[in-house]
Amino acid sequence: MITKKTKQASPLHFRRIELKYLVPDRLIPVFIDHLAPYVQPDSYLLEEGMGRTSYPVTSLYFDSIDLNSLQEKEAGLLSRRKLRLRTYGEYFTERSPAFLEIKRRHDFVVSKDRLSLSVGHLKEGLPMSALIDHVLGRVEASEEVYTEANLLRRWYNLVPTALVNYQRIPFVGMQDRRFRITIDHHLKGAWKIPSLLGPQFIRSVHEGISVLELKCNHAIPAWFHDCVKDLQMDRVAHSKYAMVVEGLRPAVAVEY
Repeated sequence: MITKKTKQASPLHFRRIELKYLVPDRLIPVFIDHLAPYVQPDSYLLEEGMGRTSYPVTSLYFDSIDLNSLQEKEAGLLSRRKLRLRTYGEYFTERSPAFLEIKRRHDFVVSKDRLSLSVGHLKEGLPMSALIDHVLGRVEASEEVYTEANLLRRWYNLVPTALVNYQRIPFVGMQDRRFRITIDHHLKGAWKIPSLLGPQFIRSVHEGISVLELKCNHAIPAWFHDCVKDLQMDRVAHSKYAMVVEGLRPAVAVEY
């Protein structure tokens, strides 16, 4: 549990501009060609030396029973918050690192705290109904951030809702490493998974469409505006969580 002696800064905190675009998969090679003079692959992929150009991301989102988070997005609220558990693998395992994240959005400005969960704290047989309390009791966080996460959990009575999985192609700016472009493709999801660890039965969502995200701390460069114009990309407010839940809505309706 969080105690007074753990009043350190959160393991990761940042605030930046994030813009999203939906792009047909067939245009991704063209877009990457446009990017080539200005960006390079994420240093994480270069340093691992495995020759990968992408990596998997899997997130379990927590929401209220009536999907308040989704309703806020559909209502057009500028200020919203989400709580999710994330791992950088095809699925959660006992031995893989995991992170509890609070993501706050005000229009296109995003701030996030990432709270580390030590390897071994996710165990086989942990009931999904107890998952969020189990994680909150073990993450490394400042009292302030822990209090916010716990307040969200209790205020909305958050429960595990949707599992979101995709492959991410990451780039960083050659001049500014904080400038990032990610291309998330092969979006898949599952509704109300029975257990957290191991492979899940997941379904493809919005096949043939990728989510492109621009993430930066300063003015958007002119060359990116040119790419958007040349490829006729429109900015969207779609979150991958919303896309998965909306894609699974027929199954959700039958389940209820």
